Amino acid sequence: MSSIIIYNDEGSVLYQNNFVGDVQKFVKTIQDSGDVRTNQPIRINGMIILADKIKMPERNIPKLTAKQFMVLQCLASSLTSEQTAIKMCISLPTVRMHIKTLKKKFNTDSRDQLMAMAGCLGLCDPFQNELPNMGQGNKDIK
Repeated sequence: MSSIIIYNDEGSVLYQNNFVGDVQKFVKTIQDSGDVRTNQPIRINGMIILADKIKMPERNIPKLTAKQFMVLQCLASSLTSEQTAIKMCISLPTVRMHIKTLKKKFNTDSRDQLMAMAGCLGLCDPFQNELPNMGQGNKDIK
């Protein structure tokens, strides 16, 4: 559904409504009805723009294990891979494996792209200092 707002030269709203239908018929109706406040005909000397509501692309959030989610949070907190391994009590190769898997899941080529995508999706908070308590096991997070 489109929204229509028509302004006069002073910037006051003359007409506002949701619109569904024929544009030519709409313009004729506006011209014929005139300005309801002054009973003067409306002269259209500009453009009428009909804009549909902006549809945001659907963002698919990949399923993450608790460990992958914690690695994302560590990266968002600017920890290195070594610091992440120490904080999570896992080996450095395991951290690297999680990062590689995350890049595949998010279809990114670098850590920067990975973090931009995760941040855009609201999956991690760079201001959160503590790792979330995800419990034991490899539960999927969505």
